Amino acid sequence: MRLFLTAICVTFIGVTAHAACPSKAPKLAKSNFSDGDQKVNAAWLQKNLGGHKVVYAGKDTETYFADGSYSYKSKGQTWKANTYKFYDNGMRCIGYQKPRFDLYVVNDGKLVLVNEKKERYVGQIRK
Repeated sequence: MRLFLTAICVTFIGVTAHAACPSKAPKLAKSNFSDGDQKVNAAWLQKNLGGHKVVYAGKDTETYFADGSYSYKSKGQTWKANTYKFYDNGMRCIGYQKPRFDLYVVNDGKLVLVNEKKERYVGQIRK
């Protein structure tokens, strides 16, 4: 019986290596936005990013796979997550072990990712 319980615990821990994104996004401060930023919602993000890639500075690439998984490639390394989630306040969550939250806006017709440090990155959507 003890061996059986140990096997269940090990299996459970292995399955939970990636966290689920919460149902609600963190609240945004007005300082996350710059002049000219247009807000986007979950439906817009899913329509434009779901099943697509976003390329930054010609190199770093995010991929939002149609099956709900995600990958980020930069400098020869790849980070993967089993899930991603878009929110109506324009944020997205990546289901890493510690979920990552970033904001998307459109400014001057360009997609812009704003990270938690308020750094801004212009991305190009590709199929």
